Amino acid sequence: MSQRARPRLSREESQERTRAALLDSAREQIATHGVAAASVRGISEAAGFSQGAFYSNFASKEAMLLEVMAEHMRAEAARFAAAVEKVLSEAGTEGKGPSAVASLRDYLLTLNTDGNWPMLTIELQLYANRSESFAAQFNTSKTVFQSEVAKTLTRLFSSLRIRPALDPLKLAVGFIALSNGYAVQGDKASPEGVGEIMFTFLDALVRSAEPTGP
Repeated sequence: MSQRARPRLSREESQERTRAALLDSAREQIATHGVAAASVRGISEAAGFSQGAFYSNFASKEAMLLEVMAEHMRAEAARFAAAVEKVLSEAGTEGKGPSAVASLRDYLLTLNTDGNWPMLTIELQLYANRSESFAAQFNTSKTVFQSEVAKTLTRLFSSLRIRPALDPLKLAVGFIALSNGYAVQGDKASPEGVGEIMFTFLDALVRSAEPTGP
């Protein structure tokens, strides 16, 4: 019995697959070799494509780098927001800070277990420090990410009826920096360690916050 032929991909679908493969390759190349050494040729060849395919999808290496980081930031912000909403929807957490943070522990233990992402973030930040054109767009994406994390923290604090000692945006910046920094410098044999640190950080923050109402 003959197998049914797979439907041919449309031009748009084919380009989307190529683009996704190039982005995956870029993440690996940058995390392994650094931004400067990750060439368009190396990224393209590792993904199984020509440099022509690369430039059909990205205007430049910088444009690709920005998309790699922005995509990751969007995904992480959405994961954090979803985790907080899940906790707040569970019975018994409303107004009980430590209980809510304890419920977030499973999510926090998944933070940066892949050491490539923190390394990638630091590599791109260093590159931004050397390139004004890249820095302007990179910092815009970073600011949006920090704002989204701050928005989720505000949602958490408001639902728990507490007021933290610092502005949520400052806390978001610290939260992100601590997560990335520990993931890079911590014990590689125990990647969940960053989650334990973040859990302790958030738990202490909630316990020390002032109540805003009954």
